[in-house]
Amino acid sequence: MKISEYAKHLLRSESLEDKLMPPTNVWEEEESISIRLEKPSRSKSIQFSDKKIKIPRLEHLNLASNRGLTLHHFANHELMAIELFAWALLAFPDAPKSTKIGFIKTIEEEQNHLKLYIDRMNHFGIQFGDIPLNYIFWKQIGQFHSLESFSAVLSLSFEGANLDYSQVYAKVFRYFGDHQTADIMLTIFEDEIKHVKRGLRIVTKSKPDDQDLWTYYQSLIQFPFTPRRAKGYSYLPDTRKLAGFDADFISKLGLYEDEYTGRVNQESLKKFQINEVLLRKNRLDSIANLS
Repeated sequence: MKISEYAKHLLRSESLEDKLMPPTNVWEEEESISIRLEKPSRSKSIQFSDKKIKIPRLEHLNLASNRGLTLHHFANHELMAIELFAWALLAFPDAPKSTKIGFIKTIEEEQNHLKLYIDRMNHFGIQFGDIPLNYIFWKQIGQFHSLESFSAVLSLSFEGANLDYSQVYAKVFRYFGDHQTADIMLTIFEDEIKHVKRGLRIVTKSKPDDQDLWTYYQSLIQFPFTPRRAKGYSYLPDTRKLAGFDADFISKLGLYEDEYTGRVNQESLKKFQINEVLLRKNRLDSIANLS
């Protein structure tokens, strides 16, 4: 199979089952032709919707139904990521082979995340497609003028923010005694580090020598999209160290504010002991094996 054929399959197939088809390990040679699809094909039950559905508040995650709805939001993000990395494989056919293989690895990991979320939300009585699916990631394709701008938006920003979100939700789920869902979040956190690293390598490789990373990153994103999208409810700078960002970028991202900054209830974060101490899956596995 050619890489472009696999990417087209993920984008043009309507069923969720098709979008979860894992990649092969061997790829045929192909011609370099750029294809930019405006949107993916989807079955009726998983179509995009303009209806706004709020994610349950952290303090309401004591209820299993709200945990299911929260995972539904996350699952939607995973499906969009699968599709958009497939989109990038078609849009940027001249990308280095190593970059393409990195994107394929990311797709496979996102597929695993989606399956983990769906299995767990089903346990809570929620089916994928039960609530409207937004398309916030897909709304950004007008920004994807280059491989670097794609990576700045999807990897450094959206996936970067998920470094924070996965930690926050892992801690909240543990607070309410749901260690199984917390473990899923930590599995995703560990993979997300790899995803952000892949995007960071692409951006760093093309960065002009006379620009720092923060300045170059800002040049790759377009207002109204801002660096705020690269942070979660609680900014955890050590996660960015794990992903390989330099100290200057980490500091400037932490200090960045726009008109939407401060809308999060920080008091609720304190209740759940959302601090800068990171949960790591390998540590928790070691503790479990000793007990």
